[in-house]
Amino acid sequence: MVSAPCPSVAVIAHRGGAGLWPENTAEAFANAFAMGADGAELDVHLARDSTLVVFHDETLKPEIVRDGAGAWLTARGPRLSALTYDELAAFDVGRLKPGTAYAARHPEQRPIDGARIPRLDDVIALAKEAKGAPRLWIELKTPLLGAEGLEAPAPLTEAVIACLRRTDFIDRATLIAFDWQCLALARRLEPAIKTRATTLPQRWFGPDPVPPEHGPPPAPALAELRRHAAAGAPWEAGCHPRDHGGLIGAVAALGVDGWFPFHPDLTNESAAEAKARGLSLAAWTVDAPEEMRRLLPLGLDAICTDRPDRLLALLGAARRGRA
Repeated sequence: MVSAPCPSVAVIAHRGGAGLWPENTAEAFANAFAMGADGAELDVHLARDSTLVVFHDETLKPEIVRDGAGAWLTARGPRLSALTYDELAAFDVGRLKPGTAYAARHPEQRPIDGARIPRLDDVIALAKEAKGAPRLWIELKTPLLGAEGLEAPAPLTEAVIACLRRTDFIDRATLIAFDWQCLALARRLEPAIKTRATTLPQRWFGPDPVPPEHGPPPAPALAELRRHAAAGAPWEAGCHPRDHGGLIGAVAALGVDGWFPFHPDLTNESAAEAKARGLSLAAWTVDAPEEMRRLLPLGLDAICTDRPDRLLALLGAARRGRA
């Protein structure tokens, strides 16, 4: 175990740095790269016209979406797969809706009115223009249960691989997904692509009550996830933990490059097991400096954070010493 922060840990701006700028916007990604982040995490979906669009939820999110007249959505909007890119680009996603729980999570986010939902091509172009050759950590967003049509693993994965080839960005992309079916297919389509298996908070599946800070879904949805996980969930792509000595063994059996867990699931023991199995390590989503300090000695090669400014400041002295 190292005794000081490792300067080689990559700073990955979660959704472009959602604690600082409107999430998953071109403005956020450009600012994160200018700040010195080593990369950015983003979420992709297929719109109705098969355009790859960058947005977190499967539906328009009322906490961040205003219509062309500037009015906040009053409820969840339609699914992204039901709208074309031009229809999606008409919405303003540059400000948090006051009074919402999501706004309270990011009190220092600076609004950028007029920000729009970008395409994956747009974000790749920004990364290519940025200094330092930042990587993109592209999350393939599919429903863990009941995915079909444009939201199924195959259409989305095939479209992302095709986009990365067309833009000559394979070597600077890392694909991540909770739905490991996407990662298994991506590796078959493009063996050179880097992949990391994202995992749900493991307290969701334990015997004890789930802490609110672990973000559990509503009780019926959690019960459904638990039922599928116990039986061998479809999102595990045939690599069920019960067949491989646990979660980390299942990740290794999948054949990906790394494990990308919820940060409380990274401990001395789990990190050591992952390393012993040849997996690289990263954690999502780490915003508190004290948690960053706890994780850095565990041998991570990347930390995904809404606050890249905090992690860059923590690593600053070590990085300057290396230069």
